[in-house]
Amino acid sequence: MQIIKRVQHFSESLSYRVARKLKSLEASRVKRKCLERVAEGWECRQELEQADHSLPASLMINLTSFPDRFGTLHLTLKSLLLQNVKADAVNLWLFEGDKDQLPQNVLDLQQSGLSIRWVDEDIRSYKKLIPALQQFPDAFHVTADDDIYYRPDWLKSLVEGYTGDNKQILALRAHFVRRFKDGTTQPYRKWEAKTERRGPSKDLFFTSGGGVLFPPGSLHPDARKTQIAVDLAPTADDLWWFVMALINGSTVRRVGENKGLVTWPSVEASYLWGMNKSAEHGNDMQLKNLLRHYKLKI
Repeated sequence: MQIIKRVQHFSESLSYRVARKLKSLEASRVKRKCLERVAEGWECRQELEQADHSLPASLMINLTSFPDRFGTLHLTLKSLLLQNVKADAVNLWLFEGDKDQLPQNVLDLQQSGLSIRWVDEDIRSYKKLIPALQQFPDAFHVTADDDIYYRPDWLKSLVEGYTGDNKQILALRAHFVRRFKDGTTQPYRKWEAKTERRGPSKDLFFTSGGGVLFPPGSLHPDARKTQIAVDLAPTADDLWWFVMALINGSTVRRVGENKGLVTWPSVEASYLWGMNKSAEHGNDMQLKNLLRHYKLKI
């Protein structure tokens, strides 16, 4: 009996390792394919035909970065500049103190439509959107992350979802807030990740890196208040935007296809993921901070 159990355990362990190896190989293959698409698209960019976005105000793509990700940043930026719908601006918001470390392959992209905008204070991931809201309050703002490959139709999917309702935020990727029977919110790790639900709903929690379109006025005016944001949710900017939408009376609708994200290698991503799962610093604690401050129940 012991021998049979050992054989079963070995077989299960081997199957698990083989499955992980196959998954890793597939992920590597997909990343190589995305690298090829970026390289080929960039080489032929003069032939690229980009449609107008047709929105009633300026359309801006916003992202931020930091030195640990500068090595692959140009790949993400090129994928954003190669969209088949043309944004009025692709804004890269960076901390002034990182200026000397920015590589030439990123600086060169300013000749192809990239706007590099420097900020005095390093407010981490909040650099992605707070400065944009402060400086361009009447624009349509789309958020992106610095380590993701964006398919050519990514921006088009967001723009085509706009119906004229500025209180409806559009997202390509979202989680659904699950509740206990008494109506209280379950812990973040219990939410329905990468939901197929479409909405519109106040219980759809958008993930800004997947791509979110914020129409003018869709977020509460406090969304621009840096100090409150970093005090209450220092590592959970998506929760900040989520609460700013809630107290503003906005809803979220998921658009496009719920495709997986292809990311370039990153150290910080796994670090923040662990931080936001911890009891002391994680999403649940930061959400409680926000709800308590704004006397809000969800």
